[in-house]
Amino acid sequence: MAKNFRAQDASAAQISPSTTGQSALQTLRVSLHVMFALLLCTGMVIAVREDSLSTFAKVGAVHGALTLGVIYMLGTVLENRYTCKVSRGVPAKNPRVFAPLWLCVVVILWAVLMYMSAGFTWLVFPIMFLVLYLLPVFPALLAVALLTAFSILFPLYRPNSALATELNPGMVIGPVMGALLSVIISFTYSALHKDAQHHARVAEQLRAVQAELIQKEHEAGRTEERERLAREIHDTLAQGLSSIVLMSRASAQALAHGKVDETARSLELIETSASENLAEARRFIHDLSSPALDSALVPALRRLCADTQAQETAKGTPLTCLLRIDGTDGEHSRAEHLPDQIQEALLRVAQGALANVAAHASARTAAVTVGLWQDAVTLDIFDDGVGFIPDATRSASPGGHTGYGLTSLRARVDAVGGTLSVESAPGNGTVLSAHIPLVDRS
Repeated sequence: MAKNFRAQDASAAQISPSTTGQSALQTLRVSLHVMFALLLCTGMVIAVREDSLSTFAKVGAVHGALTLGVIYMLGTVLENRYTCKVSRGVPAKNPRVFAPLWLCVVVILWAVLMYMSAGFTWLVFPIMFLVLYLLPVFPALLAVALLTAFSILFPLYRPNSALATELNPGMVIGPVMGALLSVIISFTYSALHKDAQHHARVAEQLRAVQAELIQKEHEAGRTEERERLAREIHDTLAQGLSSIVLMSRASAQALAHGKVDETARSLELIETSASENLAEARRFIHDLSSPALDSALVPALRRLCADTQAQETAKGTPLTCLLRIDGTDGEHSRAEHLPDQIQEALLRVAQGALANVAAHASARTAAVTVGLWQDAVTLDIFDDGVGFIPDATRSASPGGHTGYGLTSLRARVDAVGGTLSVESAPGNGTVLSAHIPLVDRS
């Protein structure tokens, strides 16, 4: 589960808007600013070198160009600051409400410079980009057409212009082609901008969905862990404490009847059971493993059978509990090489089954049979008790119990890829069988 969380966290960190679209937008934006600056400087140089202009006109053209540059830079700086704040999630006032006014000032200053010198004519192209970017589509296209016509016709009628000449195809084709190129690039920019915004929204939605999935996985992990802990407690501590309670009652009855020796044996078993459950609890807290598995499976099952028999005898309900090992190899050789998960599952099944026998079966004999085969391991627990109807355990087992024990045992066997079956009938005893295939688990 922790690996899944780490993988999901890593994948969530990799989600980001389209960097290609963002890079293209940034490149177009910077190129527009550079083009505006270069054309403005070119216009100033042409104006200064134009012989038909007086010194006063040249100074006015330079100052006008510098004023236009400052106003242009002021608008772009304000927009960039707003964009940066929004990207960081900082609230800020949108400066684009002043964009039409700023655009009007830029166009008017450009027209004044055009009146002073035809060298500022080429500034019309970056101004077209601004118009297409800031205005709605149809007003922007109309404005571009007017700017194109103005840049073609105004130099012909500008007074005292050494560059003034008659209209020729080159004077028309250049501005018209520039206007078309501006429209195409502007629409491309808008498409990239919308695409980048779409990717940003999708990335945000994906992050939200992944956060929700991570939360659900976390909750599912917590639920799974709670169920696992419930199984561990039910199959270990709860069973041990139940035995201690029952043996204590039997000890009290024996003591009331003056059976001192029997009471002493019961108290000894109570002490042993309490010590084992205390060790179980400490190990459970430490690493959630079973102290019974500190030894091999077969000795642990043998000790379990002996403890169960002694506890039932102490409670006044004698039970003979037998252990049998089947298989072609020695009883220890194959059992010791079983995976730890399978050994623990088998021990827990045996614990739970014998606890059910002691609590509900009223049996005189219980037999635990372990089959160690080449391709599987089996565990059968038989008792000659009162029996029950297996389907009834889904609602309530005999004696008013909920049947959670069988549900827990099935979950344990399922966890290691095995199956659990129960065969029983009233008056005919019970056989609980677990079958776990042995496959390559590497």
